Amino acid sequence: MKKLYSVIILIIIAGTINAQSIAIGAQGAYVKSQDADAVIMPSAAIRLGFGGLKVEGSIGYKADKYMDGAIKTTTYPIMFTGFLGLLPFIHLEAGIGWYNTKVEYSGSYNGFASETYSDIGYHAGAGAEIPLGSVILTGDIRYVIEKTKLANVKNTSELKSDFYMIVVGLMFKLY
Repeated sequence: MKKLYSVIILIIIAGTINAQSIAIGAQGAYVKSQDADAVIMPSAAIRLGFGGLKVEGSIGYKADKYMDGAIKTTTYPIMFTGFLGLLPFIHLEAGIGWYNTKVEYSGSYNGFASETYSDIGYHAGAGAEIPLGSVILTGDIRYVIEKTKLANVKNTSELKSDFYMIVVGLMFKLY
């Protein structure tokens, strides 16, 4: 775990030194998985620009309910996304995420102990950036492949935790 944090910090520092632009900001996402209620996911992000290529690191918070609230998950997704500019405002994106999830049971599953997982997931999508001086308005749609494990409950193995997210953000250019 410490090695992963060290690698992440080194990537951010190395990228920051060579970046042509740096922006930080807040994002909000409408998130919907097939078998859970829709939720709003707040997150913070940093984007580094290298001409037509950009990279973003973000961390968010997401809480889902499955089976009418009997199963609740709390996830802190740490996502790394690469952007390829197609047109001045439009880009394609793909990335990887590290999903730290806590699963809690209640109701008919009350006897099961809470579980915690750290899993890798993947995402792809498209979006746009609208520069407004030193502020950038961002919008993206992403599909995320992330499998929440529910090892304690056998009949929930068919629950689908992959999700799509519609992200809106406000980034502030640092340079």
